[in-house]
Amino acid sequence: MVDINSTLLIQLANFLVLLFALNLILIKPLLRIMRERELGISTAFTDGKNAQERMQRLLEQYNASLADAKQKATAAYGALYQQGLDSQRELIYAERTRAGETLDKARAEIAAAAATARTDLKQEADRLSQDITAKLLGRAV
Repeated sequence: MVDINSTLLIQLANFLVLLFALNLILIKPLLRIMRERELGISTAFTDGKNAQERMQRLLEQYNASLADAKQKATAAYGALYQQGLDSQRELIYAERTRAGETLDKARAEIAAAAATARTDLKQEADRLSQDITAKLLGRAV
């Protein structure tokens, strides 16, 4: 059987003192450090998750802004392109009108010059025929 004597009580007292000392020196600080570490990890995880959600929101805002800017740029480009086409049509119409007027003026000048030349040629032909007749007949007609 087990004998209970004074050494067992001394060993029990030593064990309890050692347990108290280890609890005070080692276990409590270790548990405190582990709780702080767990809290730090939890905080970092929460901060990371919040940062990721914020980044996702900012990315969505950026993409929405980019899509809006592209749409506005496309609309502005389309408006400017249409304005350019309208200006081009107006210029072409104006130049065609001016070219038509110039062509009509040139035709009128050519017709006037041709009429003058016909009149001059007719007069010259009449004079030449009178000269030829006068030379052939030997007298003025």
